[in-house]
Amino acid sequence: MHTIEYDVQRPNRDVVSAFEEIPSTIVSDVTGNVGLTMDSGINPAYEGAETAGTAITVKAAPGDNLIIHKAITMAEPGDILVIDADGFTETGHLGELMCKSCQVNGIAGIVIDGSVRDRQALAEMEFPVYARGTHPRGPLKQDPGSINVSVSCGGVAVEPGDVIVGDDDGIAVAPRENAAEILERSREKLDSEDAVREELVEGEYLFELNGYDRLFEELEVVGPEDSIQ
Repeated sequence: MHTIEYDVQRPNRDVVSAFEEIPSTIVSDVTGNVGLTMDSGINPAYEGAETAGTAITVKAAPGDNLIIHKAITMAEPGDILVIDADGFTETGHLGELMCKSCQVNGIAGIVIDGSVRDRQALAEMEFPVYARGTHPRGPLKQDPGSINVSVSCGGVAVEPGDVIVGDDDGIAVAPRENAAEILERSREKLDSEDAVREELVEGEYLFELNGYDRLFEELEVVGPEDSIQ
């Protein structure tokens, strides 16, 4: 069944914009490290790509981009297209021209579980794109698809309106319904790391600061002296 939903509930725009200052690693940390961070196969198309925005989700047939063209016309400024192409990497589902259309219309980026092409042009444009691979072959335009439905991208379930945060480390997802809470916890985490960084400059070790020494003592570690009978 193919579905297009036109109404998307988005978090407060100020909340979404604030995520531009939050690294994906911090979002991953405060959401528990698992379940909301896309797998390592989803990488930026060029070094230095950064973005944050609200998800417009797309379910596309592998090797076909007709529904992606439609989604571009529906996205609002600040949105990020999150495309589930079943991880198919033998076709470049989008490239320079589609990304230029996105860029001039204020779309904040694209994340696709599939391949793209024209990587050098995307770098020159400085348009944030994250993909599972690159491939020169162009896509078909013969299969329908769905927009603004639940999708799986990089091993993560993404809903329309979720906040997507991307940088050189990868992609993290903040669910729409608790994006404000995740933002606040992320800010607290950044402040905490600033304080720790000052102690590290003074020569302290994370091993002691974070209590890892106590954890270590609780483990059964055998040293050379323990092997002497």
